Amino acid sequence: MPNEQEQNAGEGGTPPPIRPLPPELTALIAAGEVVERPASVVKELLENALDAGAKAISVTVRDGGLSLIRVSDDGHGMPRADAPLAPQSFTTAKIRTPSDLHAIRTYGFRGEALSSIAAVARLEILTRAAGELEGTRVTAHGGEIAVAPAASPVGTSVTVSELFAAHPARRKFLKSPLRELELVQQTVIRYALAHPGVAFRLVADDRPRLTLPPGSALERLGAVFGRDVAAEMTPVAWEALDLRVRGYVSPPSLSRSRRDRQSFFVNRRPVRAGLLAVMLERPYAGRLPPGRYPLAVLHIEVEPAFVDVNVHPQKAEVRFSAERRIYTAVSQAVGEALAGFPASVDVAGAAGLVWPFEGVEQPFSLHEQPLPLTTPLRPLAQIHHTYLLAEWEGGVLVIDQHAAHEQVLYERLTAAPA
Repeated sequence: MPNEQEQNAGEGGTPPPIRPLPPELTALIAAGEVVERPASVVKELLENALDAGAKAISVTVRDGGLSLIRVSDDGHGMPRADAPLAPQSFTTAKIRTPSDLHAIRTYGFRGEALSSIAAVARLEILTRAAGELEGTRVTAHGGEIAVAPAASPVGTSVTVSELFAAHPARRKFLKSPLRELELVQQTVIRYALAHPGVAFRLVADDRPRLTLPPGSALERLGAVFGRDVAAEMTPVAWEALDLRVRGYVSPPSLSRSRRDRQSFFVNRRPVRAGLLAVMLERPYAGRLPPGRYPLAVLHIEVEPAFVDVNVHPQKAEVRFSAERRIYTAVSQAVGEALAGFPASVDVAGAAGLVWPFEGVEQPFSLHEQPLPLTTPLRPLAQIHHTYLLAEWEGGVLVIDQHAAHEQVLYERLTAAPA
């Protein structure tokens, strides 16, 4: 209970004294920045597995991740001397000096993920490094850490249980288990697209939900989006000095009503779209109708010194030291990939055009009824994959290609002998 001095602080009384926060409270505050929901836990554990050089990663969840999350990998594992340090705050093997922050090539570097998870859940680490005869089990919960020998293959398996069980205020902001599972699956897919050479498996409530064997980038894209979609995707390959943009984008004939099939990676780190989505879509102007968005998996590779990954608690955003150069490169790369797809002419609202020059004869007219054609047409362009623009002796025609195709089929049927 607050004392009288603290109660009067907001009523013009003496302000309360400044005190250091207790360790258990600082741990919860740090955990709130890193661990928002089950998908946040999966993200941190996937990054640890990939940093450990894993070639196969298995993710198991129950009740959308609220009851259980387990991420197992075949990476290099942790030696027994290091394992007890892993759940402690700000312990890491990835950076040592301030200058290392300007050359980060790993996902993790702050050393706070496992400690943040242990602050809001029960954490168990089972690990063994190559060359050791037996593994190590580390359990952490409520600030207590216990270590014991255990049987384990080379690699690491991290189990998180009872997430937010002791913090009902955090649980009430979560979605249904089904929705939380969908967010977990989206997280697995993002990292699977970043690492097509790594096998990923997701099991939910004892049922396999996602199985992605290792393969090429296009094979992984087909496993996630479907083979039919992958077969239509257009490769992107652009490079200039120390900047490279690669990946796949959809042709104008393939689009969606949402941006949910756009993934961007900076040095294999998944990042929020932001302006990258704007620069991706700029070359599609005139190629896609309004309200439609391309599919894309784009990797931006740049020297780590030009990227600040330490600007967001969950490292979901990055800051470029040469933003204009990066964003322009994305547009140029996508524009070159779409060079074989001509831009369309927007004819929406053409029927409402008004000739603005008084006293000058209008050089065109619009017809929406069938016209007799006595000479062949000369095709000029295709518009939005729906209309054909053609020249004839009387001017220019805009033809509904689907209606024309139906008319051709009808005439063939009526002309056929009974």
